[in-house]
Amino acid sequence: MRTVSFQGTQLTSGQRRRLDEQQRTRAFMNSTLQQQVSETLATLDSRQSEGRKPERPWFLERQERGTPCIADMFGF
Repeated sequence: MRTVSFQGTQLTSGQRRRLDEQQRTRAFMNSTLQQQVSETLATLDSRQSEGRKPERPWFLERQERGTPCIADMFGF
């Protein structure tokens, strides 16, 4: 984590407001992200203990080769 020291400098009100907003956002994002990661890991651990495979968010719907042709749709 980066430490910022503003000793000897003056911040404008806009800069001070932006800095406060960034710090609040970081605190919120860190707690939210940590919560989501812990929930996901708990779900994965429970699935693994039950012997189930993890969910696959991406899967192949179909695989085709060649050039698509409209005549194939009509049975020619």
